[in-house]
Amino acid sequence: MPYIKSYEVFALTRAHTVLATHYDPNPKQERTHIIVKLVDENGNCGYGETTPLLEFTGENPDIVKLVLETIIMPHIVGLNSSDIAAAHVRMDLLTPGNYGAKNAVDNAMYDLLAKELQVPVYTLLGGKCRDAVIFNRHIGTMSTKDAAAIACVYRDQGIRTVKMKVGGASVQEDIKRVRTVREIVGPMVNIRIDANQGFSYPDACEFIKGVYDCNIEYYEQLLPQWDLKSAHDLRTTYGIPLLADESCHSVFDVMKLAEHGSADAITIKLCKCGGLYPALRVAGTAEAYQMNVVVASTFDTHIGCSACLHLASALPNCTHSCDLTTFPAQSDNASHGHLLRSADVCVGDIPGFGVTDMFDFSMS
Repeated sequence: MPYIKSYEVFALTRAHTVLATHYDPNPKQERTHIIVKLVDENGNCGYGETTPLLEFTGENPDIVKLVLETIIMPHIVGLNSSDIAAAHVRMDLLTPGNYGAKNAVDNAMYDLLAKELQVPVYTLLGGKCRDAVIFNRHIGTMSTKDAAAIACVYRDQGIRTVKMKVGGASVQEDIKRVRTVREIVGPMVNIRIDANQGFSYPDACEFIKGVYDCNIEYYEQLLPQWDLKSAHDLRTTYGIPLLADESCHSVFDVMKLAEHGSADAITIKLCKCGGLYPALRVAGTAEAYQMNVVVASTFDTHIGCSACLHLASALPNCTHSCDLTTFPAQSDNASHGHLLRSADVCVGDIPGFGVTDMFDFSMS
């Protein structure tokens, strides 16, 4: 395979609908994305992206860009695009953590290798298990009236799963909002709850009791990430399905969750685990413990969201809806080879991630 000859690191800031959550009730409605461009000796280009979450990995865009430019990228030049495992070994020796930065490199190498081989990225991940991936739509922490209005729109669009943020100032308000949305969307639409670690154990108990008859698909990260014992207690006391996000970054985390009986499924965010290569190992470990996975984009551009789409299409144990919000929410911001439908995205066959042009960003 041709070797990597050069690289560029870009910061791209653009408007994006960012959810109000326990972390930030009034978030700025824009995101900054860090894009890595790799060029091989034949002139092929591969693109990778990280849109970091400070609360998850301790990285912001400035940190990611600095680590890439001053520590990681000079050591990627000269590798073959197929040397993805070697690149991870090299990156881990250069710096601990910084998984968002490593994810951008990992993704760019997969995109470059797939373009060199003229295959879609899912081929490099083992091939497709499914042609289309269902996406969920979100309702942030807001008034019950506003949540009801958004739920009506999603219902009429044919959305199959609604993910609701909770864990705000009032447990009873959270309960009221969820019950109202359940009434509006009806029994055929899944509702997934995400507290982003926002509940104490007593608050979580109160909330579960208040929505117990609402047929919740998953309760995601109700408690602080370290409190695996209490998560186990919730799961066994109330018989509810728990989805771990902040608690799960690595293979070791999956093993801890399984051994404590603290989760039924895990959320894979590429910026948490460091890219597609480690994500495959995380998902495989979850499968060994008979745990499902949900793949979640982090308000990415279509580059990062397409990486998530390819991964979700390739994982045997990714059978529920995934966070691929960029496709329905920002459909005009890129040209790509994927087919957006009312409630899912069909992964395309264009080589690489399938993104051919980006709004406000050259894909040359």
